[in-house]
Amino acid sequence: MSDTEERLRRLLAFVDAEPTDAADDGLAGRLDRICRTAVRRVPADGAGITIMNNDGRPAGTIAASSARFRRFEEVQFTVGEGPCVEAYAARSPILEADMVGSGMRRWPAYAAAVCAEGVNAVFALPIQIGAARLGVLDLYRFEAAPLAPEALADALGLARICLDTLLGADVARSGGDLADGLGAAFALSSEAYQAQGAIMVQLGISLADAMVRLRAHAYATDRPIMDVARDVLDGTIAFAGDDL
Repeated sequence: MSDTEERLRRLLAFVDAEPTDAADDGLAGRLDRICRTAVRRVPADGAGITIMNNDGRPAGTIAASSARFRRFEEVQFTVGEGPCVEAYAARSPILEADMVGSGMRRWPAYAAAVCAEGVNAVFALPIQIGAARLGVLDLYRFEAAPLAPEALADALGLARICLDTLLGADVARSGGDLADGLGAAFALSSEAYQAQGAIMVQLGISLADAMVRLRAHAYATDRPIMDVARDVLDGTIAFAGDDL
């Protein structure tokens, strides 16, 4: 067994050992457990998994180690920038150990939001193999410090486990159909795109401009874009031509 195979075997054992309950069953629950494993083993203070569209835009956050870090993942969707977006586009890890300094210059809106919550380092690992890209595993630390080589190797291993999980490669081993949870995992991102369409109709603008309006409103009101999307669909928020 190679060193890489041994590392994956060890990390899978840690994922399987994570506490679970009925609410954690299925794809989304297993991805949450991968995030919690990353927190314990890398280690990190938080982790999240975002799935990307073919055009490189975040489609939605489908897992996180906690609700707090799920919000940090969604910030990238709201502002349209961040390590996740860059890692996916570059097909390479983005390891930013100084969000206050170089991170603020690279992604000013994103860095300002997460630094205000105490995050000082973000490490984004693409979930990919060959030409196939699905999303990004993001790790967060409150301390401004780089990942040690062994920690980076574990993080890359967990990104590979994310890939295998999303592709259903370990369905037989887990004894269930992980794909059953896929619809629920993508529910929130679907709401955002429905809201985008509603704004397009309300204002008679393009889909791209409608997403700009949705993101701008979320950013200006300091709310997650998914919450704003729900309000648009419920009729609580109606956009006018002179709105943000």
